[in-house]
Amino acid sequence: MSMVDLSWATTVPMATVFLMGVAFIITLVNQSIYRVLIAHFIGWNEYRAMQKEINAHGKERMAAARANDTKQLEKLKKKDAQINAMRTKMMKPQMLNMGFIVVYFAVWRYLRPVFDGVTVAYLPGNGLSLWIWYFPVSFFIGLLLQRILGTQPIE
Repeated sequence: MSMVDLSWATTVPMATVFLMGVAFIITLVNQSIYRVLIAHFIGWNEYRAMQKEINAHGKERMAAARANDTKQLEKLKKKDAQINAMRTKMMKPQMLNMGFIVVYFAVWRYLRPVFDGVTVAYLPGNGLSLWIWYFPVSFFIGLLLQRILGTQPIE
């Protein structure tokens, strides 16, 4: 049984907006924690420099592979160890951030019974359930907040 009465949020316009708000809050908290972890473990400027270097390396590798330039590929292969070390260093904040996923499961453990079997949004001719609505909305809100907070580069 719910601790707070959310029956007002089970009708289509309110459910749609309420779940968008939940997706926004969860994603904002997640991305904010991730940004703090990056700043703590790597440093923001170093993180951005590593992102740019990894992206540039990937583009060079792709261009060399498309051009079938074996000399350039060999040259780039020598830098692979350094690039992999950067990726490993960048992965630490991501892994620590995944530890906070327990909090999100707690939110959904609370909300799922409220919205089970309830139509939360409509597409022409179809009612959408909680999961079919939440995941695309969460994905797009996540992309937006990643760009705003700078945890994902715009390249």
